[in-house]
Amino acid sequence: MKRYIVSVFLLLLVFTGIGKVTLTFWHSMSDYQKPIIDRLVNDFNRSQNEITVKAIFQGSYDDTVTKLKAALLTGKGPDVSMINIEHLQIFTKDGSLLDLTELLANDPAISPEDFVDNFWTTIIRDGKPYALPFNISALMLFYNKDHFRAAGLDPDKPPRTWEEMEEYARKLTIKKASDSRPSQYGLLWGVDAMFYQFEPLVWQNGGEIFNEDMTECLINSAEGIEALERWQSWFLEGLSPIDLTIDEGIQSFTMGKISMGPMTSGGIRYALENIPWDLGVAPLPQNKQRTTTLGGASLSIMSGLSEEKVKAAWTFLKWMVSEKNTLFWYEGTGYMPVKKSAMESLEIQLIWQRFPQLKAPIESIEFARPRPVHTNIIEIRNILYDSIEQVRKGVTEPEKAFNEAVEKVNGLLK
Repeated sequence: MKRYIVSVFLLLLVFTGIGKVTLTFWHSMSDYQKPIIDRLVNDFNRSQNEITVKAIFQGSYDDTVTKLKAALLTGKGPDVSMINIEHLQIFTKDGSLLDLTELLANDPAISPEDFVDNFWTTIIRDGKPYALPFNISALMLFYNKDHFRAAGLDPDKPPRTWEEMEEYARKLTIKKASDSRPSQYGLLWGVDAMFYQFEPLVWQNGGEIFNEDMTECLINSAEGIEALERWQSWFLEGLSPIDLTIDEGIQSFTMGKISMGPMTSGGIRYALENIPWDLGVAPLPQNKQRTTTLGGASLSIMSGLSEEKVKAAWTFLKWMVSEKNTLFWYEGTGYMPVKKSAMESLEIQLIWQRFPQLKAPIESIEFARPRPVHTNIIEIRNILYDSIEQVRKGVTEPEKAFNEAVEKVNGLLK
């Protein structure tokens, strides 16, 4: 009789889910990305009977930081969280994230050596890994091949330098009269609040935004000011719309009113599915140096979890970054595969046959640079963003804007 009761109890556990470990997973993937995240999580839940993951969208990367800080203060944070690679430092300094060193050392099924080198460096803080790379993107040049053909430009030869880009933009900008607003702009180089699109311009011009140990802002160097002046000239010449926000500019690009501009590789599939014209994707044009920016986020386990939850969270993270799933995520979005084994697979060759635009970000990895990191990085880039916005709006001059910004930023760095 006792055996019968025990058996019935065990069956109840299996069929009711009692005894499962439930994990809360916070992420910042919205719009077209969210269904793919949901698909991955649902597939994980169906793949085994021991762990249930609940995926919860928390808003933008910055929104997630704000909510995560508040939740951790009340002890109601998630078990696993997607964290922007530039925000990791905020949470490693206060001990909120689990150091993954021991988990990696004791698990032969996963190796740091299999992660793309440039991606692995983004999750290392003070020599320790605090996340697994997941949705890593590169800033790319998106361009309208139909516009190129109409302007007599080869659609398979995008601009390789700033000079070529400016030359192309002049041919692509269409005005009904010399004093009228263009009906088609050749270039969109707006900058969002994350300062993402401006960073590579400084690097490409031979400058640095910060010194190596992030104790001093260097953006007001001759190279930085020159980059800002060159960027300003694209608006003053009328090659790029001066009165559109970055979101409005992207919408105009999608509608075929703008010919080219820098955008995240994580939006390639969205663009392919939502534009009625032929999309080209290429590395950013270079100047003195060839470089682009690595962006995106990774997956972290919060510290202070029970041993049971840590084990479950680790199982989930490994599943999300497996070769199969990193390729599925890549094909569905444009965020790059994080594993070398995925990069070398037959499947990625088949993906490129289906979507050739997805190959360009992979070719940019060797010269891509991770974004600067600091515990005050959100406040810092808000200052830098405001400084270039003042230049775009004609309120102040480039040198003055960067000198004033550097003074404020240095106070936050020290």
